[in-house]
Amino acid sequence: MQSNKQRTKTKLLFLARLYAPHIGGVEKHVAQLSEQLVKRGYKITVITEQFNTALPLRETQKNVEIYRIPKKQRETKLGIWRWMFNHRSLVEKTDIIHAHDVFWWYLPLRFMYITKPVYTTFHGYEGSQPPTQKAVRSRKLAELLSHGNICVGEWMKTWYGTHPTAILHGAGKARLSRSPRENSAVFIGRIDEDTGVLAYIEAVKLLRGKISLDMYGEGSLLSKLKSHIENVPYIKYKGVTKTPEIILAKYRFACVSRYLSMIEAMQIGRYVFAQWNNAIKRDYLKSFPAVQWCSVSSLPEDIAQEMMYIIDHPEREKSAVHNAQTWAKKQTWERVADVYESLWQTSR
Repeated sequence: MQSNKQRTKTKLLFLARLYAPHIGGVEKHVAQLSEQLVKRGYKITVITEQFNTALPLRETQKNVEIYRIPKKQRETKLGIWRWMFNHRSLVEKTDIIHAHDVFWWYLPLRFMYITKPVYTTFHGYEGSQPPTQKAVRSRKLAELLSHGNICVGEWMKTWYGTHPTAILHGAGKARLSRSPRENSAVFIGRIDEDTGVLAYIEAVKLLRGKISLDMYGEGSLLSKLKSHIENVPYIKYKGVTKTPEIILAKYRFACVSRYLSMIEAMQIGRYVFAQWNNAIKRDYLKSFPAVQWCSVSSLPEDIAQEMMYIIDHPEREKSAVHNAQTWAKKQTWERVADVYESLWQTSR
């Protein structure tokens, strides 16, 4: 690794569609990574979208300089490219550019600054269905024009034909918590089609109160969620949380299907029930390194059966939780920062 003296000279420019205070997996990844890199002496600038007009177009958070593309301009591809061109001085004065999924923002400038090191992290997939040919071609172009890339999960090799320079699965900094509520489960995530939210509800309904379920999040299916749990006393919607690790600690089971949430739940010592509803989500979960220590199902009936099996076999739960936690504790943001540094130093 570089010395601190060398690191103070390194200026990074991150491109991310959304950033704090917006809540989400990529947002957390970029924020936690930035926090680690600032400690190591890097100067970081983030270009992101102004998702709320109340947010300033420029500010500094935790020693990270943030530039926001105005809400009106971010609505079209041409608007974003025009903004990027008008702010190309940010590119000129940086040492390394790293895009988080949105490499296309930088595409026109890539040919203006042909020798400028640029990298991409591919975090997930678009929407709740397998990728279109257009999406695959877009990924391949980003890979081709990047000096190196990081894939969040092995599954991208199959679905996008990506050749990753490095592979990550996320990280967390949650701590072990004991004495959760008996036979209680929690869902934390987007209330959308690809997070399994409705399948979890139906699974718990099948158990007729043997497990309680509290739900946190927001999204396009919120109204449908509320109608599904109306007059069901053992399932409750609790709103939105900015502290998932604190919420997870209160429950015995975690109904989560995204890597970051799964890692946090495992670090705390909670058994994970993950759900898939299409082939790409299935492969996403099956490629998770700790998959053998959690339950992965599709149908509500299978989720319910798995839940009852774990309740009836506490020795299986204890062993799985121990092994999952041993692995998860090694998934730190410091390690993630190490992977990024290694990429930048060896792939130019």
